Amino acid sequence: MKPRALTRLAWRGLTQHRLRSILSGLGIVFGVGAVIAMLSVGEGARREILAEVGRLGITRVSVRAGDLSEETEFDARTLQSPGLTVADARAISEVCPTVASLAPVRERSEQITRANNRAEAAIVATTASFVRTEELVLRQGRFLTDTDLREANRVIVLGHDLAESLFPYEDAVGSRVRVETDWYAVVGVLEPRELSRRGSRLSSRNVNQVAFVPLSVVPEPTGRVDEIAIRIDEADAVRDSARLIESVVTRRHRGANDFELVVPQELIAGYERARFQFNVVVGAVAAISLIVGGIGIMNIMLANVTERIREVGVRRSLGASRNDIVQQFLMEALLLTGSGGLVGIVLGAVASFAVSSYADWPTALSLRAVIAAMALAVGTGVGFGLYPAIQAAHQNPVEALRHE
Repeated sequence: MKPRALTRLAWRGLTQHRLRSILSGLGIVFGVGAVIAMLSVGEGARREILAEVGRLGITRVSVRAGDLSEETEFDARTLQSPGLTVADARAISEVCPTVASLAPVRERSEQITRANNRAEAAIVATTASFVRTEELVLRQGRFLTDTDLREANRVIVLGHDLAESLFPYEDAVGSRVRVETDWYAVVGVLEPRELSRRGSRLSSRNVNQVAFVPLSVVPEPTGRVDEIAIRIDEADAVRDSARLIESVVTRRHRGANDFELVVPQELIAGYERARFQFNVVVGAVAAISLIVGGIGIMNIMLANVTERIREVGVRRSLGASRNDIVQQFLMEALLLTGSGGLVGIVLGAVASFAVSSYADWPTALSLRAVIAAMALAVGTGVGFGLYPAIQAAHQNPVEALRHE
């Protein structure tokens, strides 16, 4: 039988009981919809975290002063750990040959004033190498220099948004701003940088709202810093370098667990493992939904066979083969699951859009997810429609004609 005629015949068989067909296909609709929605959420999160790592750089490593609990702080004092210091940065630079650039960071929140404009900003005291370590791009002027650090020059580099708020109608470079009670000369303004919409361990500071000053103008008697930002020369060397850095800092801190090593490359690997587990759960939910939907389809197809035994007998008596009967009933199952799959894809896309709009969670509908969902729907139609189709084909034509 030609495909067009077969499809038309199968569609006519389904529309004889529209409500029953619609209700039996709901399991496929919700199963496919759930798969599309959950995979869209997972894909959106994957794309966002990859973009965040791209902004930070896959070769980035950060050593941060730990947020200590009372117990950890007591242990650090007992072990006489000096805490994270500039000396740690020097030791890392000397011991680890794969370090391309490194910059200690001391951070505090201050008010910056220029004429009648004021802004609360993070003041990041660091060295000249920070611009290479964080791959910052300057819009105007220059970044900090070794001379600024050596002579403790009171110069400042403003993030893009901070410069816009303090100097809305004029260039910032060459002007002066006051940080609390001290005056600084603005020597540079950064290009704007796109940031993650939600915080995470991967998220870097908002450089658009940061002001950078030489480390030497924010003195700390103990030499402590809040972070050591590190850039490794090659992506393949990041993990080995991270282990070496952790070993160096641990030894200098006498075994105290008073720092945190953040490696975006390793966080990505951990995220991929979590994502695989998430996909397994999604697959299990989808399998249960589709099995339930498939059972409903098998029930409706068996009911159709029982009600249409006489029709089967008439077709067989007019020359239709068993294969023609199998094709007819199998096409009905495929139409039912295929249309349910299409509706489910639309429903899942709408659900993912709703999640993105109202929960502020990134979603992305991928072609792979759509193909996988439709393949599951079609597979369900074949799997659960084949048995009723074979049952119909094996009816005795003579007995079928006598059936009332």
